[in-house]
Amino acid sequence: MLEIRLLGTFDLRQAGKPIALSSRPAQSLFAYLVLNAGTAHRREKLAGLLWPDSMEETARDNLRHALWRIRKALPSDPSAEYLLTDDLTITFKASTTDYWLDTAELENLSEKASIAQLLAALQVYQGELLPGFYEEWVVLEREHLRAVFEHHMARLMSLLQDEKRWLDILDWGERWIKLGQKPEPAYRALMIAHAAKGEMSKVAATYERCVKSLYEIGIEPSEQTKELFTRLKAGKESIESGYFVPIRDKRIELPKTNIPVPLTSFIGREKEVDQVTKLLKKKRLVTLTGSGGVGKTRLAIRSSNELLNDFDDGVWWADLVGLKDDSLVLQAVAQVVSVREVPNQSLNNTLIEYFQTKHTLLILDNCEHLIAGCAQLANSLLNTCPNLKILITSREGLGLTGEVVWHVPTLTLPAPEHIPTIGLLSQYESIRLFIERAAAVKTDFTLTEHNAPFVAQVCHQLDGIPLAIELAAARVKVLSVEQIAARLDDRFELLTGGSRTTVPRHQTLRAAMDWGYDLLPEIEQSLFRRLAVFAGSWTLEDVQAVCSNDGIESNEVLDLLMHLVDKSLVIMQEHEGEARCHMLETVREYARRKFPHAGEEVRVRNRHLDFFMRLAEEAEPRLHSAEQGYWLRRLDLAHDNLRAALDWSITGGDIEAGLRLAGALWLFWDIRGYQLEARAWMDRLLSKCHSSAPSPSALAQAKVLYVAGHLRQRQGDLERAQKHYVASLTIYRQLEAEIQTAVVLRGLGEIAQDEGDLRSAKDYYEQSLSLVRALGNIKETNITLSHLAIVALSQDDNEQAIALCTEALSIGQERGDNRTIVIALTILGFALWSKGELEQATIKFNEALVLQAQLTDKRVVQYELIGMALVAFAKSDPARAARLFGAADSLREGIGTPLPPSQRPRYEVLVASVRSQLGQAVYDALWTEGRALTLQQAIEYALER
Repeated sequence: MLEIRLLGTFDLRQAGKPIALSSRPAQSLFAYLVLNAGTAHRREKLAGLLWPDSMEETARDNLRHALWRIRKALPSDPSAEYLLTDDLTITFKASTTDYWLDTAELENLSEKASIAQLLAALQVYQGELLPGFYEEWVVLEREHLRAVFEHHMARLMSLLQDEKRWLDILDWGERWIKLGQKPEPAYRALMIAHAAKGEMSKVAATYERCVKSLYEIGIEPSEQTKELFTRLKAGKESIESGYFVPIRDKRIELPKTNIPVPLTSFIGREKEVDQVTKLLKKKRLVTLTGSGGVGKTRLAIRSSNELLNDFDDGVWWADLVGLKDDSLVLQAVAQVVSVREVPNQSLNNTLIEYFQTKHTLLILDNCEHLIAGCAQLANSLLNTCPNLKILITSREGLGLTGEVVWHVPTLTLPAPEHIPTIGLLSQYESIRLFIERAAAVKTDFTLTEHNAPFVAQVCHQLDGIPLAIELAAARVKVLSVEQIAARLDDRFELLTGGSRTTVPRHQTLRAAMDWGYDLLPEIEQSLFRRLAVFAGSWTLEDVQAVCSNDGIESNEVLDLLMHLVDKSLVIMQEHEGEARCHMLETVREYARRKFPHAGEEVRVRNRHLDFFMRLAEEAEPRLHSAEQGYWLRRLDLAHDNLRAALDWSITGGDIEAGLRLAGALWLFWDIRGYQLEARAWMDRLLSKCHSSAPSPSALAQAKVLYVAGHLRQRQGDLERAQKHYVASLTIYRQLEAEIQTAVVLRGLGEIAQDEGDLRSAKDYYEQSLSLVRALGNIKETNITLSHLAIVALSQDDNEQAIALCTEALSIGQERGDNRTIVIALTILGFALWSKGELEQATIKFNEALVLQAQLTDKRVVQYELIGMALVAFAKSDPARAARLFGAADSLREGIGTPLPPSQRPRYEVLVASVRSQLGQAVYDALWTEGRALTLQQAIEYALER
């Protein structure tokens, strides 16, 4: 357990032993991160916060050095990793339970805490936060924690007084005075305790101490303190059984507020409301950000209503949406709290005077178009009014020290590929919102078996954005949900006609988006439009390659992208240590619609196609290397963009680039089981070859003809596969491309093998092997050896199969090529099973499946599952065999690659044997269980024994 003490000291300990972190900047950085655990802090913001007077480059260097010192000091155990870092952000993990923080004990105190709980928690307050630190953020946090401490001390005094624990009051009252800043409530508590004990001389002495203490800072005791002393001295307070009992005013005054009352119900968001209210209990400035229509205002309304009893002087709401000038922010706030301008005094100072003595929450709603004015007001008020807190709603943060920017998420959604039952569907917030708003305009609307999938589709296409869902639900007056779903490609025309009582920008989805777009500087608008070419997620490097030029320099992209993230138009998330960005689909569609007016779409889409074509071509040879895992993951993450690039190559007319891209992706598609999708792309591209101008190169056409043939062969369409292979082979031979010729010959061998013509298959494979050996191509040699091993296995020549696989395995291991290793191990497993060496066969299948956990070559996994099923049956475990057969069948069906005709008879005989032993009903039940397993579950099940 890491113990962190920041109150009255800076002290780190592990298992009671001190941890040395002597650098003051490192201490400051560590303290800031841990006090804001769970928040991803931008590196440039941290650098500016901690080294505000340094040049930007110097501040960043200081940050890196301080971070290095922290990492060096903290425990090195990977299981206790406290910091998450990437190129953009640094985060102290909030989820870890391996640390204890003294300030958290104070912050987490409930308003209903007992005396024992208060005593335990208040013990940790050993002095002000980080004494000797004078950074602005420390001062603000110090004041907040002092206020929290004094609030709970006042509660403790009151509870102790209720129980007449006078000695405890004397003890804790003196402690409060020692640790506090002239706390009058502590002196009053001491006077009451001394009076209750009949020690009137000590009452007078305590009052005199209070007067002298306050005189040192130039003030007098409050009227409340003076009156208490006068009444105690005169004996005018009630006394029962010799004990002092304070007279209390039992009247409860309702909180003052002007929080707006929405006309529609608030759906879900329980977790978000809880998080926001907790933040406001701890922090003085919280900003709710998010894209247009995501529900920032409604969340602020609900959260502030939960806090009404926490602010003695009320919760006040200022709606800034109609204001046009920053200077009007002051007037709007003054009007809300009924403050009038004073002659010869600025309105800002008048507001400071008003809020200086108030315990108030101020909400500034819709600030994105008045950022400067709101930031100036919030800064001046928070620095001078200690009991004021401010909640902001805006599409971007104010950029102030101490501000917590909290991104409002969209409503929860069901996964589109797994729509749950009607009973479970309504647990999702987006679905509940649609149902309720639809029923409001069409009273007989209900969720049914028929419309439920379309309701889920609508909510998913609209990204769970509340405004968009409400506008869509309103259309059930004239359209079925199925019709609404079909028209969402034209969502900005469909989703209009919101309530006339709402602000204009919430009456249509387009208006909501226009509002945020129009606030962007021109250069940010330009980058925003260009980002529409990306699909799925993307990296900074992707954006720099695709979106630079035409007015945007590569070195400007990072700052511009960060501004769009700040303004909630782009979402940044960390994935395996890499910062990746994406847009909500509704935002992306809006950005795409801005393209034609900018005249730049074709240039940017061409750069996007070129960039991802080159990425695929760089990856292809590495998918047969030790870097295979890295490049598969990279292509996985880029897959949506690769699809978008392929689509543009066809619609934009660059068939040559499309052929090159598809030709480079074939092995990725084959490994990941995208055969059906890949085949569709190949058919589209080949259909365009003859009409394309200029005609694509012969080399590119030959590659795609080969890939199309390979895919057809995998899917059992052997006749058309052979035509594609022959056409490809003809071109390659004309071009004297020997390696490619060898690869196509191997493909023709696979067709012959699938048809059961093992002699022809072996002949093709040997021709291919002769070519690649002569050319010294180890990769293709290795692959061809495995194909010859399969022929040997089919001819029941197990020894030859083992010899060929052993050679292939050795080459694969030397090259670090996991795919060829997996294939060789799988063939070895079948050869050993055929020889009756079940334990050795199991070892080979297991080794292959362990590698598959990283590789997930779905077509090969099904064979390993079949192999483990055969071993299980041979070991008299037909139930396990049936489940594994079911899992293999489901996987094969999912990727669209049936067993070749030559393999089906033997497979069906083996399945029939298992079915016969179990009985039809039992077999079917177990087979169904196996089909229900996911790929990962099937691999884990196969590895269990």
